Amino acid sequence: MIRHLVGAESGRTDRVTAVIIPMDGATRIPVRRGIDVQLWDREQQQARPIRLIRNLDGQAALLNEEADQEFTFRIGTERSYYRGPLLTTFNPAVDGTAHVVALERRPDAPFDDVATLVRGVVVRPDPVDAGKTVPVDGSKVSVSGAEITGHQFPVTTDRRGSFALIVNIRRPGPDETPTVEARLRFEKDGTPSRTLDVTLTHGRTHVLSAPVDLEGNGPVRFTHE
Repeated sequence: MIRHLVGAESGRTDRVTAVIIPMDGATRIPVRRGIDVQLWDREQQQARPIRLIRNLDGQAALLNEEADQEFTFRIGTERSYYRGPLLTTFNPAVDGTAHVVALERRPDAPFDDVATLVRGVVVRPDPVDAGKTVPVDGSKVSVSGAEITGHQFPVTTDRRGSFALIVNIRRPGPDETPTVEARLRFEKDGTPSRTLDVTLTHGRTHVLSAPVDLEGNGPVRFTHE
């Protein structure tokens, strides 16, 4: 992490006021490339003319400002596979100098570093055309289960209703079954919530064979079942 005191020009010492740490929400690994961090003016909806200092770990530091005030930062994700842009506001004197921003991968992002994945689409009945469905944008998708371990990072559907949920399952031993029982939950304000009980296999990408209708109640299986 960037230190609180940073040596700059000869005879000058800069003081670190705040540090933004972009991190992959699912893997908890720092995001070093493709993320732009700016100090943001909420009223004017534009970047403030104050340059942030970046290090090789992707952290962005604000220098030599009075810490006891609220700062808003814009985390630009346009050059990455993460959802955004995001705005985050905090007071370094109250909340601490370092501020972690958890980033969510878009469904079209690479997932080569992920062992277990669930993909699907969320829909709801079309309010205009009876018998048809429309994609649900912004539905939260999460997973739970007795064998689901470690940090679990929920995701949200995009404008097409698509999602890609990383699931942390303990790697099975030589004599253990690679499958676990889990529950997927789909929820969005103003719409009914929905759950699906599924069987997940460690190391597999699971693709739901049909869209998940938030107002439906029938089973939805994976394409490999």
